[in-house]
Amino acid sequence: MRVALITEWFNTYEGGVAGHVKNLALILKKNKIDVSIITNKMKEKTEVNVPVYEVEGIKDPVFKLNLSPKITKKMKNILKDFDGVHCHHAFARLPLTGIHVADKINIPSILTTHTVSLFPDSEYLWRPLSYGYPRYRLQISKVKEIIAVSESAKTFIEYFADENKISVIPNGVDVNRFSPDNKNENVDRRPTILYMGRLVPKKGVHILIRAMSHIVKKYPDALLLIGGKGKMKTFLSSYANTLGLKENVRFLGYVPDNMLPNLYSSSDVFVLPSVTAESFGITLLEAMASGTPVIGSSVGGIPEVIGDCGLIVEPGNPKKLSDAVITFLDDENLREKFGRKGRKRVEEKYSWDIVGKNIINVYKEVM
Repeated sequence: MRVALITEWFNTYEGGVAGHVKNLALILKKNKIDVSIITNKMKEKTEVNVPVYEVEGIKDPVFKLNLSPKITKKMKNILKDFDGVHCHHAFARLPLTGIHVADKINIPSILTTHTVSLFPDSEYLWRPLSYGYPRYRLQISKVKEIIAVSESAKTFIEYFADENKISVIPNGVDVNRFSPDNKNENVDRRPTILYMGRLVPKKGVHILIRAMSHIVKKYPDALLLIGGKGKMKTFLSSYANTLGLKENVRFLGYVPDNMLPNLYSSSDVFVLPSVTAESFGITLLEAMASGTPVIGSSVGGIPEVIGDCGLIVEPGNPKKLSDAVITFLDDENLREKFGRKGRKRVEEKYSWDIVGKNIINVYKEVM
C-alpha cells in the first residue's frame, strides 16, 4: 500500500498538524506501509525518514497557504503512482487540492480535520454559512472517510460534511519518548509552571501571565516557562514586565525536539489556557505522558483529552487559573496522583501504536 500524506504546513515550528503528520508517517513506516509526505516548500525542514515532496508556490502572508495556480498540475504528477491520499486540515489549499486531484485520477482520499473555529457550537451561525460555500461542500464530499481528532472537531466539520462519513480518531503521543523517566533531579527546584505552544491570542498565554501575578503572592519564586514562537511575543514580554514578573516569566522561544521530554517531566504543572478554537491540544498529551499534572480550560476538545486526569478551569479567568495552579503546587501527593493518572490515560488511549493501528484500519477499508 502506497500512501501520500498531504499537509499545508510541515516546517519544524509549525505546530500540531506538522507534528501529527511526522509521527503518523513514522508509525506507518513501522507498519510496513510505503508512505510519503507532500507539503509546501520548507524553510526549516522537519527531519523525517520518509520521502518528502515539496510543492513550490507563493504563499499568502497570513495563513501561509500556497497560492500557485499550478499546484493542481504538480499534484497530479506526484499522486499518479499512489494507492491513496490522506489529507490533513480541512480548510487549507494543498490538502483540498489533493482531494480534488485524487478524485480526478480515481484514487481514494481520506481527510483528517484538526481544527475548530470561533464559536464552534453555534449551529445557527455555521450551518447557514456552510451552505454559502457549495464548492467547498462538494470538494470534501469526494473523500471516502473523514477523521476528526476530537468530538469537538467532529461537531464542527459536521456543518460541512455528511456525518455518516466522520469518525473520531485522536492525536497520538510517543509514550516511549515522553516519559516520567526523563525527569532531571538536578534542575532548579523553583515551583515551575510550563506552557508550550504558539504565542497567539487564542492560546490565552496572556491569561496565564496574569494568573502568575496571583501565584507569586503565595510562591514568590514561582517560575513560568513559556516555550514557542508567535507574533504576541513582544506584547507578552512587555505585559509580564508591567506586572512586575520579569524574574518569574521566562520565554524559551522555539524548543528543539530533543529538549522537550526533559522540559515536560521536570516541570511541576503544565497549563494550556486556550480561550477559544482549540480542537485538541497535543501538548497536553506530551505533558501527561511525561507524568506531569495538567490544567486546561473548558474549550473545545481540551476537557475530552484531559478527562478526569487533570483540572479544568473557566477560560479567560486568571483567578480561577491561578487557584488551580496553586492547588497543585500546594500538594506534591496530588501532583503525583494526577501525573500517574495522566500517564495511564495516554498509554491506554493516545499511544501512537494504538492511534496508528486505528488509522491503518481506515486505510484498509477505503483503499
